[in-house]
Amino acid sequence: MNEIAEIINGTLHSGIPVKITEYSIDSRTVVSPEHTLFFALTGSNHNGHDYISTLYANGMRAFVINEYREEFTTLTEANFIHVENVLVALQQLARHHRQQIITPVIGITGSNGKTIVKEWIYQLMSASNSLKIYRSPRSYNSQVGVPLSLLGIEHDTDYSIIEAGISRKGEMSRLEKMIQPTIGIFTHLGDAHDENFTSKEEKLAEKAKLFRSCKWVIGQAGETLEHIRSYLPSSVSFLLWGEDKNADVQTETLYISKGHRHVQVYYKGHVFTLEIPFSDLVSYENCMNAVCLLLWMSTPVDILAERVRHLSTIAMRMEIKDGINHCTLVNDYYNSDPSSFRMALNMLAIQDATKERVVILSDFMDTGMDKEELYTLVSQMLCVANISLFIGIGKQLCKYRHIFPDNSRFYEDTEHFLRQEERDNFNNQIILIKGARAFQFEYIAGFLQKQSHSTILEVDLDAMVHNLNHFRSLTDAHIAVMVKAFSYGSGSREIASLLQYHRVDYLMVAFADEGIELRAAGITIPIAVMNPEREAFDNMIMFNLEPEIYALDILEDFNRALNKHGIKRFPVHIKLNTGMNRSGFDEQDLPHLLEFFQTERSVYIRSMFSHLAGSDETMHDEFTLGQIHLFERMTERIQAQFNYKIWRHILNSAGIERFPQYHFDMVRLGIGLHGISATHANLQPVSSFKTYISSIRKVPEGQSIGYGRKSYTTRPSRIAVIPVGYADGLNRHLSNRVGNVFIKGKRVPIIGNICMDTCMIDVTDTNAAIGDEVEIFGKHILVSELSEQLGTIPYEILTGISHRVKRVYYKE
Repeated sequence: MNEIAEIINGTLHSGIPVKITEYSIDSRTVVSPEHTLFFALTGSNHNGHDYISTLYANGMRAFVINEYREEFTTLTEANFIHVENVLVALQQLARHHRQQIITPVIGITGSNGKTIVKEWIYQLMSASNSLKIYRSPRSYNSQVGVPLSLLGIEHDTDYSIIEAGISRKGEMSRLEKMIQPTIGIFTHLGDAHDENFTSKEEKLAEKAKLFRSCKWVIGQAGETLEHIRSYLPSSVSFLLWGEDKNADVQTETLYISKGHRHVQVYYKGHVFTLEIPFSDLVSYENCMNAVCLLLWMSTPVDILAERVRHLSTIAMRMEIKDGINHCTLVNDYYNSDPSSFRMALNMLAIQDATKERVVILSDFMDTGMDKEELYTLVSQMLCVANISLFIGIGKQLCKYRHIFPDNSRFYEDTEHFLRQEERDNFNNQIILIKGARAFQFEYIAGFLQKQSHSTILEVDLDAMVHNLNHFRSLTDAHIAVMVKAFSYGSGSREIASLLQYHRVDYLMVAFADEGIELRAAGITIPIAVMNPEREAFDNMIMFNLEPEIYALDILEDFNRALNKHGIKRFPVHIKLNTGMNRSGFDEQDLPHLLEFFQTERSVYIRSMFSHLAGSDETMHDEFTLGQIHLFERMTERIQAQFNYKIWRHILNSAGIERFPQYHFDMVRLGIGLHGISATHANLQPVSSFKTYISSIRKVPEGQSIGYGRKSYTTRPSRIAVIPVGYADGLNRHLSNRVGNVFIKGKRVPIIGNICMDTCMIDVTDTNAAIGDEVEIFGKHILVSELSEQLGTIPYEILTGISHRVKRVYYKE
């Protein structure tokens, strides 16, 4: 503590000895209070000094303050460092810590893209297991966030990646003194915070200050980087990329296909192609900034190209929830600017097409644009997005209400909205709730959110996209995704909308009514039905649902149904039995199948496929290869009789990973989309089954718990009740300490028999309280672990979650 006090020019009031390993400005985020130094920052709406007594009671013993209160005299074990300005002290400590770091620090600034470039650099660099990489947490790039980021760098770190964001003049000089980057990256110059600068040139000059001590600066060749060069000493070298012939790294977009951009790169005599797994221009620019850093590090181009193919999405959190009166809420009240608003409207567009679109929007903050020009742009966006109702909240929107359609409604603030609107005003709509944090739109979300069972299945849409992109990176074949059985418990409509947006080639359902539901929700991409029932043929034809045909009599009956409707060339999918022995044409059936097609028919074969019985286990590989070779023989025989190309597919999720040489024309992605890998690939859990503690009671030693008296307390215990039972999908075999749940950073046992609607957990060894979140499976207890414990498969766990459990969808 003495050393820290000296570094930050403070006066130490000593308490008990403390070893500091962590630093905090937020009392809610403290994990190890006994080793944390708390900086009591004072702002317009909070004062960190107000929380010191509570933190002391929770075990914290070290504080940096600028006011000494009488109540602190009772905190006899506390160490107080008294300084003139707590924020300056925090920055001084971070600057000192940075000066002890001898390895390269990468500093990133720009109006947009800082976090994405940082995260993509981290993804590209961390693929090398030999490097220890550190990066700023989340978007910690402010006057407070940067010093906290720097204080997290350990001395054995090989590279550190730090963001720097500013909103007004004078801020970058303070950040630069702390960060002192070795290499700088400039992402983009946009309109954010223009109002705080006299011109764009002044803002650019301020941002350029970050690079004054750099050895190298990376960015896109052009006028902006030339301006930056003019502000810096001649000792700073530049590595510029772009289509400009003078760029150090010359690029050329070859083509865009299936959401991927293929870019040819010329650098130091090397010519290579990058397959960027995103097609948009912004992602291309962000990716090339990251790529150039890896080129500066002399990363072999073949390794770099492979890593780029596996980049995953980074974005801000957005939630999709059930609302009142059959509404769906798209909650995005974490940021507010025109770009993010456009992204939110895109998210709105992929929701249920049968429902009207409603937008609830707050004033934009700190955009720097002329207000009338800004809200004219917003009004135009709303028209393009076909919004039925617009509700504007904020004084600026009220002022410019004349710009918006006549049926719009306006309120000065959130309180007026809540006071004047009625819940019955919203019915069967998709509602985007988008606003700046200051407007507290979470209250509007609460007002409109469906109130029901507190047990939820949380579905991480970003994790699902990550997993989809992983499998896309493994194949050039078309991708069909299984969305049968309520999308493995995740929710059919929402998942299908996401997959359609990300341009998968086919969806596959079990029964026709599942496909009809998706068509009603606005899903237009091809849908195949795995179990076509004859009574559903008419609906399948009406809704353009393509049947799996596994027997000749079904093929004949479906062809007759098409003739009745006068339909020609309707696609079907021929199923072949290669060893699963569940359904499908056997090899000896092929002459009869081919004979059927010797005359003109109303059906045509879109694909031929089969199912693998054991592709996820090496012990079955010989059998699996036998299935595949039989499939090849059968499909070659069929294809020879037709003058058009028929797709072939046999691989499921495990097969995609384990048998890449047999991807054929299409692959079928199922459980892999939900985070289950046969090769232990870096997939992400998608579904988290969560609930909350509804009550806690103290139970003496030796007391029985629950029905049947199968469990007893072995000590004085705290027993919590959680509102989830076997009717929700919590398997009863997990009763009586067989299963665990995750709460407050620990696993705790389920005690007693699981009831229909509730169960009990032993929280004696935690400080759990009523209302605390409980994870049954998710990111801490994997669904694969749970299935192994129960002697079953992840499919059963996921599809067993009751429909009464509310699904909550979110994306970053």
